[in-house]
Amino acid sequence: MYKVMIVDDEPLFRDYLRLKMDWQRHGFRVCCEARDGQEALLEAEKHQPHLALVDINMPFMDGIELAGKLKDRFERIVIVFVSGHNEFEYLQKAVRTGVQDYLLKPFNEEEMLEMLTRVRTKLPRLSTDRDAGELAAEGSGTAAVQSGQEAADLSSIRDAIVLGLRMRDGDILEEVRKAIRQLRGSKWGDEYPDAMMMGLLSLVLTFAGERGFPFHRVWNNDEDKAPYDRLKECGSWDKAEEWLIGLYRRVIQLTEDVKPTKASSLFAAAISYIEQHYADENLSAEQVAGGVYVDSSYLRRVFRKESGYSIVDHITHIRMKRARVLLLEGNRKLADISESVGYADPNYFSKSFKKRFGVTPTEYEQLVKK
Repeated sequence: MYKVMIVDDEPLFRDYLRLKMDWQRHGFRVCCEARDGQEALLEAEKHQPHLALVDINMPFMDGIELAGKLKDRFERIVIVFVSGHNEFEYLQKAVRTGVQDYLLKPFNEEEMLEMLTRVRTKLPRLSTDRDAGELAAEGSGTAAVQSGQEAADLSSIRDAIVLGLRMRDGDILEEVRKAIRQLRGSKWGDEYPDAMMMGLLSLVLTFAGERGFPFHRVWNNDEDKAPYDRLKECGSWDKAEEWLIGLYRRVIQLTEDVKPTKASSLFAAAISYIEQHYADENLSAEQVAGGVYVDSSYLRRVFRKESGYSIVDHITHIRMKRARVLLLEGNRKLADISESVGYADPNYFSKSFKKRFGVTPTEYEQLVKK
């Protein structure tokens, strides 16, 4: 099974890449994600990915520089640039850096599969007794039953967990249990549920790290193994749920013990304002800033620091999340749904939805009804 690393500074787009396709069925699995070049280098050392999907435009270290460093350290890694810039200059630099392929946002699953077909011959031969195709065939039974609805549900639950951690939401433990319930239909240890469980673990550990909680306070003193190894050793869904819930509970307690900062309180107020006003088609960063009585430039900086993404991206995220719920309810005209989530033009709403999820609202309805 070939290992894939996703590098993009936008959390929602990392979700999009991870959930967009059935990686396992094609002989791949997402082994790690990174928000920037420095984090990507650390993750690459840890997980040794065969394929890296790298956004060109990132803060601190852009994709061009990262690709050069990855090639220096991992000679056989295959790198594919992901970008919204269809500019010849980028392509020239990509070729000089040793990048093997290029995906232009937005793209669909078919384009992703075509890219994987092109780069597969450049990937190293796996050192196993069976090739990647056989492994994929064995694992496809579980992965194939993951419907579009399940993938969307897991993505939505993950969003709720991230926001719940940041907002000190008391219902966060139920969201974690809900995510695990979605996976219990699969066999413990299979590739797909294993990757999803690792994702849940990564969420809480990343959050703890961002908040500066010391390792010994998050982790039980009697634990002498890495968190990912400890999770795998649980051996069953019941034990894994008990252990993971315990970890989340400890981190939540640490969060509650910390006095809210001015920045975190402002962030919470901005989130609340967006939740209440997302249906307003004129909602903007400036309006949110006015609603919480601060300068818009200051709020943008605080929001980015607290969440990792922009105010506008979060507004879009909330609108799209609500749109998915309305689409699942059925019997609603597209124009009504569009207006309900803050889009006066249904055509623009459809384009925005497809850009975010890779399918149109109509296609999404058909997908989840299968």
